[in-house]
Amino acid sequence: MSADTPSTVLVDVRGFVCPSSLLVALRELNKYREALRKDHFIIELMVDNHDSTNRICGAVKSMGYDFAVTDRDNSYCIAVYRARTLKDADL
Repeated sequence: MSADTPSTVLVDVRGFVCPSSLLVALRELNKYREALRKDHFIIELMVDNHDSTNRICGAVKSMGYDFAVTDRDNSYCIAVYRARTLKDADL
């Protein structure tokens, strides 16, 4: 694996509904918070409940992380990664 290839952790919360899916997501975000603060680390959360997707995305945003939601295998994949700050940006 090259230095430019991000490490990825997949967390499957399909079949869970809120608040269970949110609590599992928060536990994993906290578990990997140090790795998320570094470059090249992504947590992919697999969710199949629309309400859970919205709540998890809201929590991720309030924690200061960036995220992207895509459709995958009749589910939603929420990719969570490091939020870039102005001091980190290449200006």
